[in-house]
Amino acid sequence: MSQEEQANQQSDVLNAAQAEGGATPSSSRRRFIAGLATGSIVMTVASRPAIAGGGKGGGGKGDWKKGAWCTPSAWVSGNLSQGDTRQSCGGRSPGYWKANAKRWPSKYKPGSCKSSKGNCTEYKSDGTAFHQSKGGPFAGSFFGSKTMMQVLWLQGHSDPYQLGAHIVAAFLNASTIANYGMTPSTVVDMWYQLNTQGFYQPSPGAPMMTAEEVVIFIQNTFDN
Repeated sequence: MSQEEQANQQSDVLNAAQAEGGATPSSSRRRFIAGLATGSIVMTVASRPAIAGGGKGGGGKGDWKKGAWCTPSAWVSGNLSQGDTRQSCGGRSPGYWKANAKRWPSKYKPGSCKSSKGNCTEYKSDGTAFHQSKGGPFAGSFFGSKTMMQVLWLQGHSDPYQLGAHIVAAFLNASTIANYGMTPSTVVDMWYQLNTQGFYQPSPGAPMMTAEEVVIFIQNTFDN
């Protein structure tokens, strides 16, 4: 993609975010969206044919499920000697945590449902906030004052790649599942690096992961 095309793509995403939110995105949100839009930040992993047993280029979701390493460092290393081993990480998806609010760890609150009829699809702002500035676990201000549960329900440009939803799911998994492969602090650091640098590097010298690849990795840890 040319620089002009990247600039146009970045402008389109920023304009969409501004139109949806009704205001100019915050500096952290603007920087984060820009990194996602241009794809110019951290393309060092793009030349690898497969990240840990399939990745984006391994023939689809079924393939990268085959090499379900549970830690970011092991997954991004691409140790293909384990490629045929289906390893269960025990993780649960954003959909699970949306549908099972009563199973959230007691330290983190999903909040109150806005409607008492049927299954809840919209929550009030009385749950645990996503960002530290509002009392939550994560840095930055990308999602404003939204709660963790509200972030799980975001769609489209409000949550590129559904990264926020997957970060929340991974955090809740790490907080409730023994031997999940990540601790809550690992997930917090994952978000911090993406928010401040535009990429995630599990350890010094390890390959860098884009936001999209982080989502693929987190999906790889889900059993349901």
